[in-house]
Amino acid sequence: MYKLSIDAMSGDLGSAIVVEACEMFIKSHHDAELYVTGKKEELEKLSSYPHIHIVDARDIVKMDDGIMSVRRKKESSMVKAVMMAREGIVDGVVSCGSTGAFYTSAMLFLKRIEGVEKSCLMVMMPTYNGKGMAMLDVGANAENTAEQLYDFAIMGHIYAKNIRGIQQPRVALLNIGTESKKGDETHQKAYQLLQQSDRLHFVGNVEGRDILSGDYDVVVTDGFSGNIALKTCEGVAGTLMKMIKESMMSSFKGKLGALLAKSSLYSLKEKFDYKSVGG
Repeated sequence: MYKLSIDAMSGDLGSAIVVEACEMFIKSHHDAELYVTGKKEELEKLSSYPHIHIVDARDIVKMDDGIMSVRRKKESSMVKAVMMAREGIVDGVVSCGSTGAFYTSAMLFLKRIEGVEKSCLMVMMPTYNGKGMAMLDVGANAENTAEQLYDFAIMGHIYAKNIRGIQQPRVALLNIGTESKKGDETHQKAYQLLQQSDRLHFVGNVEGRDILSGDYDVVVTDGFSGNIALKTCEGVAGTLMKMIKESMMSSFKGKLGALLAKSSLYSLKEKFDYKSVGG
């Protein structure tokens, strides 16, 4: 049985939606045990589940708090959830609070794996072939060295192979062109490190327009460029769906077509809606 701590208080929508999520999760995952941190009076509904434990936490790391507030708010639901991992009580931590604060608390209290110089943020991106692609870093670091980009590739490779079951993950480097000499000095050096590695199936540079093609399992980038690429994809997907809706609603024929294609359009919307993808 694996154990997770759940920060119930730090998100935009408060504890109610986390309580609902915990109920949904525990009903379908009988091999899990949850430690939910937050104000116990708001989590009382979860006390009826034998595999859910309520950990009282009276403070909250708010979305607009500075990232170092985790040092001051030791009794917050976020810090208590992370500390349970540090103490070996749980195997993982889930929070929908401030990304910066959560990242900082992990760095302060959990530290990095030995050999990892810089940690990063990874996201699963939807792709044309439906299989998805892991992209990292998407915002933890403003800039990275070539060696750090190589480390990200190793971490992405390990995730794709061991979690997603891909025997030989295709790793690409996000760049401004596909040629090996493209990009600044850092990206050219990273290209050489990745190409020379006998641990990776490196397939070269990839331009931003091709990252969702499905031809890559892992795309490596610095946090600055990765965050822009991620938010651009989110924005384009949202704008495109609005344009399709407005176009179809502008005429009787369009409305009739929308009615017939309703299920397909909703499926497409969900596939490219960033709100449907966890961190």
